[in-house]
Amino acid sequence: MTAIQDMIDHSNINPNLIRNAVKQFGGFEEFKRVAPDVTRHGIDGGFGGWIYYTDTLKFYNRNREAIIEMAIGQAEEIGIDMLEMIQGFGVFRNDPIPKRNIAKALYGKNDDATVVQNVMAWYVAEEVARLYCDLNSN
Repeated sequence: MTAIQDMIDHSNINPNLIRNAVKQFGGFEEFKRVAPDVTRHGIDGGFGGWIYYTDTLKFYNRNREAIIEMAIGQAEEIGIDMLEMIQGFGVFRNDPIPKRNIAKALYGKNDDATVVQNVMAWYVAEEVARLYCDLNSN
């Protein structure tokens, strides 16, 4: 089984973001247990540490800079701008948010800040879970 250091060594995700996401799940043992379900079904299925806005917004605010850098890097890899990528997240398909509102929400407060910041915390949770599962699929 992959350890946190293996995840860090095989990823371009900020190491502190990986550690903080695993911690948010309740530690590495719980993370390993739920990561496959998160990867298959999405974080919005109700996983400890990621259910309540009080938890996800705290995570987002503590990790804002690293989350935004991760999103910028991933968007560049797929050849679109970060706001377009975020706008395309599944949670926004039925209730789209304009790019300018996403930008304001990432860096401060507006009517969409809670939803956008929650989704960005979820984004990290899903990416870290996917990384773990990808490394353990061999």
